[in-house]
Amino acid sequence: MDIKHFLITVLSGIVATAVMTIVMYIYTILFKHFTKVIHLLGCMISGDQKLHSPSKGALTLGTFAHFGVGVIFSMSYYLLWNWGVFEINFFDSVIIGGLSGIVAIVVWKFYLKLHHYQPEISQNHYFFALFIAHIVFGIVSVNTFLMITDNPELWYQLTK
Repeated sequence: MDIKHFLITVLSGIVATAVMTIVMYIYTILFKHFTKVIHLLGCMISGDQKLHSPSKGALTLGTFAHFGVGVIFSMSYYLLWNWGVFEINFFDSVIIGGLSGIVAIVVWKFYLKLHHYQPEISQNHYFFALFIAHIVFGIVSVNTFLMITDNPELWYQLTK
């Protein structure tokens, strides 16, 4: 991965994470179930138990952790494209986003179950919102990457 593609992939992850976060927060407003991922993640990392009004430190931790994971997901997409597992197109972005949502749900289930602080949230709503938000993440990440670069020069294509 050259520096150009690295920076494009990081930017794609940041943009997609921002949009995903907005989706999660809109879900909270529309359905009156708490799905504010940065609040939840920040409180669980910091031990802050004020889920609805966490400290600035908890929000900072949650933000860095959430966006860091978003960049990791975008990096994994880049690797999967380079290995020829997925194409860079809309259909595959929905599939990869859905698969990412399933991975996120599994990880969150374990994290919530094993964590000493058990926040009072509707897990069904949280996981549904998380799944939808990851599909949006996949679409935004892939399309941000496509908008910035016209020819990604994927490794598997260079060996043909």
